Amino acid sequence: MTSRILAAMFVLAAPAAFAQEAEVETCHGPQTFDEPPLRAITLNQQATEVMLALGLEDSLIGTAYMDDEIPEVWRAAYESVPVLADKYPAREIVLAEEPDFLFAGFGSAFNEDNLGAAGDWQDLGIGTYLADASCSARHPEDEALGIEPVFTDIAMIGDIFGIEGRASAVADELRARFEAVEGAAPGKGKTAFLFDSGDTAPYTAGCCGAPAVLMQQVGLESITSDVEGQWAEVSWETVAAADPDVIVLIEADWSTADAKRSYMENDPVLSQLPAVSEGRFVTVPFSQTVLGMQFVDGVENLAAQLDALK
Repeated sequence: MTSRILAAMFVLAAPAAFAQEAEVETCHGPQTFDEPPLRAITLNQQATEVMLALGLEDSLIGTAYMDDEIPEVWRAAYESVPVLADKYPAREIVLAEEPDFLFAGFGSAFNEDNLGAAGDWQDLGIGTYLADASCSARHPEDEALGIEPVFTDIAMIGDIFGIEGRASAVADELRARFEAVEGAAPGKGKTAFLFDSGDTAPYTAGCCGAPAVLMQQVGLESITSDVEGQWAEVSWETVAAADPDVIVLIEADWSTADAKRSYMENDPVLSQLPAVSEGRFVTVPFSQTVLGMQFVDGVENLAAQLDALK
């Protein structure tokens, strides 16, 4: 390996010099960081994975609220960071850690029932960031998200922590992977029903959230693309009438793919749908349906399964 390559690798891996303060416009308003946060806490899995993907585990003093397993590529880095709580940690626990930055994946982190308003933390001198896809002020319920929120988060965290070059390299790699799958579009010409949870009335993708984007990325047409919201509850009559070509099952601890498939296969009406009787099911873990670092894995995973169905 040449000295030039070694030098380039060292520059990429080493902490960047914070040449000037970072002024960023977040969902919680404008914030200024005089120096990179040194005591950050992440409050949802997708927030944790953004930090790990950018090599910022040494800046983390705690994580919380995992949905499922951290991918192997980030496992060792994740295990070096204390877990503060299975779900959201109590406000008092967070305060005791003396953080200087809180990064959440979902707006619920800053509800009064959980950590409280982001502005209250900022008043204490603690920076906050909410994943772009979860910012309702930037993304109304009736406007499609697209994949750009993933790149917004990477760029914003890169700015806040002074690692713009590293963030740009990660973003470039992700964008290339998205483009490769989108060009293939293995689901083109097929309709799909995404089944998240629910028996009496299924919980599914609305017009404009991350699950809808997931299906669009592989060319699938969601049967609920005209239903407002990021998520939606519909009737089984709606599903039966649409007669989807493919059924996308979300794998989650609270609602397994096997349980959902069994429900449809044992229902006297749903079992007659060709997609059910012919076994045209594909499965995606919940963490791969969130607009975070694993979302591209979800797109690739879904694309591969659709190819296998052919």
